Amino acid sequence: MAKEEKTTGMKQKAKWIVGGAIGVFVLLFIIGAVFGTPSADSVFKDMSDKMLQTKSVNIDQKMTMRGNDGTVNSIDSNLFMDLSNNSQLQTKGNFSLNIVSSQPMTVAGDVVKIGDSGYVKYTDFSSTNSRINQAFSAIKAKFGDNWIKTRTSDQYSSFADAALKFAANILPTPVANLNDTQRKAVLALLQDKSMYTITESSKVETEGVSAYKYILTYDKAQLKKVADLLTSDVNYLSKDDTNDSQVTSLTVWVNISTKQIIKIEYTGTTKDGEASGTITFSKYDQVQKVEKPADYFIESELLN
Repeated sequence: MAKEEKTTGMKQKAKWIVGGAIGVFVLLFIIGAVFGTPSADSVFKDMSDKMLQTKSVNIDQKMTMRGNDGTVNSIDSNLFMDLSNNSQLQTKGNFSLNIVSSQPMTVAGDVVKIGDSGYVKYTDFSSTNSRINQAFSAIKAKFGDNWIKTRTSDQYSSFADAALKFAANILPTPVANLNDTQRKAVLALLQDKSMYTITESSKVETEGVSAYKYILTYDKAQLKKVADLLTSDVNYLSKDDTNDSQVTSLTVWVNISTKQIIKIEYTGTTKDGEASGTITFSKYDQVQKVEKPADYFIESELLN
């Protein structure tokens, strides 16, 4: 396989992973439009205001995408998000991508992202295809235990970059990123009852706390209004005008005491296929330091 063909194929896979994100970050606010205190109705009313004040959160996500071409891609990541800066996202954690196709592969590593700068230290490059695995073993040996700056122009860094970009699109937007006027405008949209429909709600015990479990549907036109407003106000959220994705099922668990989301499960479709996933939220507003690696390389410096 020619290097150019490999590079093109890998970049397309990484792009597909990002493209598979079905606007989940907006769903947090659709959900948030309706939550509050012990009764289901009051939890629904006050949740968005609480979520807008989030300063940091840990997000554990597991997503599977089944492509129209028969490929199956999954992404697992556990990332701490510092949302306190009003102009840039700060993230650290780990990720794993598994691609089942004619070129099967697993890529995993530790990541750090501060604003536009991302860094990865790979822990796994492997494949069930013996020929590809042999090539990956050589690559992993060259990378070693070094931090590498992620750049979309590089052959392998795009995998880590894809994981980080996807994570950025499932965040609650903190109050630090919005001025009073912007915050009121976001809340007005979120509290519009045309935004959502609650098809079922129940009180449950999960993760050791009392929670409400909600099954929701949403109005796509209203969702786009929220997305457009948020992406115009928050630098690290990217606008998606493709209008080719749809959430087909959405279940949310909310801590009754703290009014914070515990977990989201969803299924959906995109132009490339189907997606399903679980996102678990924990460690709200706990302080952790996100720092750039003291030493790092450019991918080509290690491969050449």
